[in-house]
Amino acid sequence: MSFFGEFKYPPEFEHFDYVNPDAPKGGMMVLATDDPWNSFTPYLNKGIVAPGVQHDFGSNPFFYDGLFTASDDEIGTFYGNLAGGVAISDDFTQVRVRLRPEARWHDGVPVTARDVRFTFEHIAENSAFNLQSAFGMVDSVEIHGDFDLTFHLNDVNGLNAAVVSSLGKIAILPEHYWREADNTKTTQTPPLGSGPYRIAEFKQSRSLLYERVPDYWGKDLGVHRGRHNLDHIRYDFYRDATVAREAFRKGLIDVWRETDPRFWFDRYDDALAKGRMVKRKHNFQYYVGLLRGLVINSRREHLKDLRVREALTLAFDYGWHNRVITRGFHTRPDSYFAPSVFAAVGRPGPAEVRLLAPFRAELPARVFTESFELKPSNGIGRNRGLLIEAMRLLRDAGWMVRDGALTNESGERFSLTFVLRSVEERRLVTQFVDQLQKLGVDTRVRLVDAAHYINIMKDFDFDISFGQLGVANPAGIEIISYWHSSNAMLPRTRNLSGIQSEAVDEMILRVLNARSREELTAAQRALDRILLWNFLTIPLIAVEGPKVVYWNKFGRPPVDAEFRTSFPSAWWYDDAKAAKIRVPD
Repeated sequence: MSFFGEFKYPPEFEHFDYVNPDAPKGGMMVLATDDPWNSFTPYLNKGIVAPGVQHDFGSNPFFYDGLFTASDDEIGTFYGNLAGGVAISDDFTQVRVRLRPEARWHDGVPVTARDVRFTFEHIAENSAFNLQSAFGMVDSVEIHGDFDLTFHLNDVNGLNAAVVSSLGKIAILPEHYWREADNTKTTQTPPLGSGPYRIAEFKQSRSLLYERVPDYWGKDLGVHRGRHNLDHIRYDFYRDATVAREAFRKGLIDVWRETDPRFWFDRYDDALAKGRMVKRKHNFQYYVGLLRGLVINSRREHLKDLRVREALTLAFDYGWHNRVITRGFHTRPDSYFAPSVFAAVGRPGPAEVRLLAPFRAELPARVFTESFELKPSNGIGRNRGLLIEAMRLLRDAGWMVRDGALTNESGERFSLTFVLRSVEERRLVTQFVDQLQKLGVDTRVRLVDAAHYINIMKDFDFDISFGQLGVANPAGIEIISYWHSSNAMLPRTRNLSGIQSEAVDEMILRVLNARSREELTAAQRALDRILLWNFLTIPLIAVEGPKVVYWNKFGRPPVDAEFRTSFPSAWWYDDAKAAKIRVPD
């Protein structure tokens, strides 16, 4: 299945180009996780599912299989996994799927159409609201036989190849197991899977060990050959990133995704020089745009005015932040979809204007007349020019400094509460807090643990917090979760900013209804412009390849996949390398 109708690989291809089909099997890789998981039940609206159990919105099969597997060196292209064949009606409202009869659960029972129907009924009835909304296009799953089914879809939020491909990203669950185990409750009993790995053992809140399934049913398919080479993958839980990083430096963890520039630039030099460690930035363009930023909660009365949100964006001295705090470690995004062709560039073209014109009264005039850009600061820590502009916007919105305090006509103080999860996050906003205080803003920082944070976000009890996005290239149904009005007030929503806009809703519909590259480009660029000019998020980090440091005991293909990293599925354990390095005691 391809959004653009183009396929790199032929039917029955041998293997992806970015794997080693002769990679040896064996060894173990230890990874760190900070997820405080407490359940093995996938896609449930309660509990935190264990890492590796479920996959959605683009990640590769691990414990369960999905209908399709994404190609890591193509955009918007998927090949059959559980699905041996797919037929799609011209209007995309019917998707007929033929399952591979050889597909098996780990207990030897065949994977059938009933399992597919059960999975999507489970999502509709028991999953979090944002997932229910994203897959609300599934009206029913009709079963024609054990291995033959049809998805009946509605076009309420749009239908195109990207929407249909999302069906294949969901982990298919075993009906015969979950009917007995009760899929409506959290559980700490390892469930039955179908994928290349199964759970060998776990210690709650400490570790989770997966073992490779040697007779995995799909091991000889082209989408799997050369992958899943490690005999064991273990997740060790660390509540604190500093402790986890130290565990990596001691050799207790094999691979570390470094997010702190101080360590990336300076702290691994000795081990790198001796060949004991490898430092590498991976390719990753499957997701695009804004990876991380400070989300402004527009549900709050004092943050509804976009002039206020623009003022806050101006007050963030990114030049200083980039020079002093992150040392150029990250790229700042100027689009929700950059660097793809779907990013808004320059002023809107005729096709975009036609889409935006019906909403002219709702939208800022600049959407139609200006090219969006984030105004740069001088980077020396004196953001005076931008602070003056921010103060002007605040005055226009009805806020004035009186006796050093920013207040409105009623005398109410303008206050902002940052809800943060780590000391590192607090370090990142310290200078921003100082800048806001220069504007007379009453600022407070709340540092909370993971469980408390989930409850706070569920109740929208924050003004500003860090948020992460993952928008596929091209965009798929995830944009419903992030920005559609229907998700703005749902508990555990991904629409953290709380935007409710008819224009945004219409552009989402246009994106997910696009039938050509031209239609998609115009709609996605128009959506980008609306989001940017609403100043919902202060952009900090663009989606980019992960920066990884690892102990030099693994083999990997000589080339990276073009659009996303094939880690860890295409890596393998190298006994010779492992024998040469000395991991500290």
